[in-house]
Amino acid sequence: MREKALELLNLVEKKGFVYIFHRSQPKAVMLDIAEFVRLQELLEDYLDEQEAKKLAKEPIGKKIPLKKIVHNHV
Repeated sequence: MREKALELLNLVEKKGFVYIFHRSQPKAVMLDIAEFVRLQELLEDYLDEQEAKKLAKEPIGKKIPLKKIVHNHV
């Protein structure tokens, strides 16, 4: 990446701010802010889905009819 520092700076200048992630494969991934936010949202959605699946496997407690709940709070 050091060899292409000027190219990288020019790209940042054209695209705006970017996040650079360093990993072994690929060496680096550049995302603009919108892409980064979208990736974070996808990750959050995925984690929420995993949590919902985990909770769905837990035993359900005593059920209370909705009418009883509404009636008690009116």
